[in-house]
Amino acid sequence: MVIIRLSSNPAGQNSRSASSMFDELVEYVRENYSRASKIVELGVGSRIEVAEMIKKSLPLAEVLVTDKDESWVRRYITSQVRAVADDVMFPQTPIYQNASLVYSIHPPFEILAPMVALAGSIGADLLVVPRSEEQEMFDHDEWEKLVRKGRTLGWLRTFERDTSVP
Repeated sequence: MVIIRLSSNPAGQNSRSASSMFDELVEYVRENYSRASKIVELGVGSRIEVAEMIKKSLPLAEVLVTDKDESWVRRYITSQVRAVADDVMFPQTPIYQNASLVYSIHPPFEILAPMVALAGSIGADLLVVPRSEEQEMFDHDEWEKLVRKGRTLGWLRTFERDTSVP
């Protein structure tokens, strides 16, 4: 989704400049996960731009996107962001090891429980940006509402990393 801003150019005509609605999300990730070695987007679909923006903001982090559609993943092999075919309903857990953050933008409700289970099993924080009509299902003690500049960015659930495993 893109927010269109109308502005006047020097000739007095209106011109449109597109600004990603996810700029604040990327800024939040940069500020809070600057030391992350790996960040993963779950169920990326056809929107890789947010992951690319995160990679640009955090060039030392491995930024990985996953989707169950293998043909889509093949289209992005040359990207700075690594794309991997994986289904969060039946995840290949080693792909996600050492991630500090896993996130998903507008995930279908039915993959929420598997995302929580995956994040918990690897000890990564889970950040979900739900559709506006699904916000209320996150409004309970396990989730922290992330708000910047009066706008809800998403919902965060934190998990402790198991430090007993070498």
